[in-house]
Amino acid sequence: MSEELAQNVAKLQLDEETGEMVSKGELKKRMQKRAKKAAQEKARLEKAAAPPAEKKAPVPKAEEAPVDPDAMFKQGFLDEVYKLRPSENVVTRFPPEPNGYLHIGHAKAIAVNFGFARHHGGVCYLRYDDTNPEKEEEKYFTAILDMVEWLGFKPYKITHSSDNFQKLYDLAEKLIGMGKAYVCACQDEEIKRQRGGEKGETPRYRCAHADQSVEENLTKFRDMRDGKYKPREVFLRMKQDISDGNPQMWDLAAYRIKTDTPHHKTGFDWKIYPTYDFTHGVCDSFEGITHSLCTTEFIASRVSYEWLNKNLGVYEPMQREYGRLNLTGTVLSKRKILKLVEEKHVRDWDDPRLYTLIGIRRRGIPPGAILEFVNELGVTTNITTIPIHRFEQSIRKYLEKTVPRLMMVLDPVPLVIEDAEELELDVPFSPKDPKMGSHKVRFTPTVYIDRSDFREVDSKDYFRLAPGKSVGLLHAPYPVKATSFTKDESTGKVTEIRGVFDKELKKAKTYIQWVGTAGSRKVEARIHNPLFNSEKPDDVEGGFLKDLNPDSEVVYPDAVIESGFDEVKARAPWPEAAGESELGKGGPESIRFQGLRVAYFAVDSDTTDDKIVLNRIVSLKEDSNKS
Repeated sequence: MSEELAQNVAKLQLDEETGEMVSKGELKKRMQKRAKKAAQEKARLEKAAAPPAEKKAPVPKAEEAPVDPDAMFKQGFLDEVYKLRPSENVVTRFPPEPNGYLHIGHAKAIAVNFGFARHHGGVCYLRYDDTNPEKEEEKYFTAILDMVEWLGFKPYKITHSSDNFQKLYDLAEKLIGMGKAYVCACQDEEIKRQRGGEKGETPRYRCAHADQSVEENLTKFRDMRDGKYKPREVFLRMKQDISDGNPQMWDLAAYRIKTDTPHHKTGFDWKIYPTYDFTHGVCDSFEGITHSLCTTEFIASRVSYEWLNKNLGVYEPMQREYGRLNLTGTVLSKRKILKLVEEKHVRDWDDPRLYTLIGIRRRGIPPGAILEFVNELGVTTNITTIPIHRFEQSIRKYLEKTVPRLMMVLDPVPLVIEDAEELELDVPFSPKDPKMGSHKVRFTPTVYIDRSDFREVDSKDYFRLAPGKSVGLLHAPYPVKATSFTKDESTGKVTEIRGVFDKELKKAKTYIQWVGTAGSRKVEARIHNPLFNSEKPDDVEGGFLKDLNPDSEVVYPDAVIESGFDEVKARAPWPEAAGESELGKGGPESIRFQGLRVAYFAVDSDTTDDKIVLNRIVSLKEDSNKS
């Protein structure tokens, strides 16, 4: 053995497990590997010998806490208001001007005033502030009451400011007799100067007519009453405090002359009419209002409200102000909506794209959803400006738990399943609520699917129907595989798809809705998108009419719906819908359902015996492009 070889042998060690001579490094690796394997085997044996572990009971999914419909009265602003004047006999009022249709902001006012009274065991008046005959129409009186009742409230009494015309007149004479009111002949420019000019750059001063004697003012006021003056020639002003920092104390108008238009109740009996500033607080006093709740634009008016009642020596209600509700992405101004109607950008004041209450109702939004939305927002002194998509999300959440589900196809194309037979399927109205029950649907060899659920050319990221590809049909016994299709060469549209059941496929990746040929109904579906393109139409250069969305309504004239629609219609309003059976009865919009994979829908008032028209209430999911 050479010396070099002897040295190499000396470096080797015996691997006792195999009997081999290996290097020290190799032996170390082998020993580590064996130790790891032994530890793993030991752990396996210990686990096998251990008693079986008890399975933990599955943690039940937490149910969503029910919404407390009176939450906004139990805390925050409205709770504090009640504590300022606690009363066993709460009396409130909702005092709209009957000169237009109510909008979503008024829904909050209705909920606050009627709800506050109901929560405290009191009553709420519906009082029409009808002191301007030039703008008032009977249709507005009717529409206002309809909306109050649709939202689920019943007025304690329906009254009118005009009920008190004689009493108001008598109090005006009393105020004159106290030296607290005078007849003024100043025109607009002079009144502006008295109040400090356009921007308050000059000292304020009182009108010279304020120095007239009580007798002279009474004579002139009676002459106003008797028609001896023309409109705008003179008016009655309250003599307040022109030096006060609040403009609501700068000798406000109390009465003005109006002779051209008859009053809806009193005709031409009166030639003078009280202003809001004179009427509102005094009528609150007449009706014994304990809590006069109004929006924050009337904060400055509180001082004149209290000044008048105090000086007249009548009962003094308490006025407090909360923030009104606004929506972005639309317009609520009566003047602007009238322009949209007159220029035929919308059908009428009840167009489902508008946020008038009659438009919201026609669209199919449930009254209970609106009340829940207002309650969730709560009531503070801040103006609440909400993006439309947040309002829609609240509606979506409400509908998800309260309406049945049906299969519906917007743009139908026939699918002929060559090996299918007609079947009767029992389909639940809601997989989440067994109480809603189920209904029978006929599965037929020819069904309609939506054109968007078929592609002529397949791709890896597409999971619906294509030639040679399978897709699941909701509730059907098997998936279906497309084998061929035909198309109209002149239009390029597919006219028929043929296929067979794919009985080899255990579970499809995607399931689509369908409508059978037996018992189905043809309908017109109107998909309503935002009427305006931007969140602030008023800020668009050229005005809000320049911001109109040309695709605000998309109509599918040949949509089809499955036979379960007839049962949904017969049972509407859906009795399980969270008290909905007590709200919104009778109208076609109370027939609501979720079109599976499509949207939520309601029946439109254009529906006839021969034609069903549906409005999309809201999409199933929020638009991903919205923040």
